[in-house]
Amino acid sequence: MFVPTLPEARFLVLSDADLPAALTVALAAERWGGTGPAPVIVPAWWRSDADSAMPLVHSAVARQASLLAIPEPRTELVVESTADDASQLSGLLLAAVRLAAREGCDAVLFPVRAMDWSDAVDATTVAREIDRAELVGRLASLDAPSGVSVITPVVDLDDEQTLDLARDLGVPAECCWWSGGGADPAAREAASRWRGLGSLAVASGGADRSMIRSA
Repeated sequence: MFVPTLPEARFLVLSDADLPAALTVALAAERWGGTGPAPVIVPAWWRSDADSAMPLVHSAVARQASLLAIPEPRTELVVESTADDASQLSGLLLAAVRLAAREGCDAVLFPVRAMDWSDAVDATTVAREIDRAELVGRLASLDAPSGVSVITPVVDLDDEQTLDLARDLGVPAECCWWSGGGADPAAREAASRWRGLGSLAVASGGADRSMIRSA
């Protein structure tokens, strides 16, 4: 299966701890390989109901950091929105670029997908999100030239492709917010959407910080 290729960089990853975000964290960790400064993972939310979602997101992101031997995040980025739309994404990404510059990162990885806004991968939506990422990076450079770019590595993946790639990279369900949601209806719905996700084996001793592909 085609695997998104990331440039050589230190990444700040925005993670809402859903499967596309956990996959993006795994891609960043694989590109890092345990050499040099680790990626930075930031719990983030760009939909409604942030108050109820963020405690679960923080717990899942902490599990992601622990599995990959990455320092736990020190901050969060949240869009206070009343609707599930893309109207405030640009502001969130601009804040992420500025945070990335302060953290010494070269790029922001944003796990948005066209399917987040529709039932299918729509070319117009894909183009819009890629354009948004590029323009936000350019806008941020006007005030403080930092060279930080915004990358959307999974923007054109549908659910089946996302799940297949997550299996290939050994992304565990425990890295997703809904794995700790208990009886929460939204967590049950999300878990049902991604049912079939495999498990992860983690190398002991901390010598190998990369995710180990499941069999």
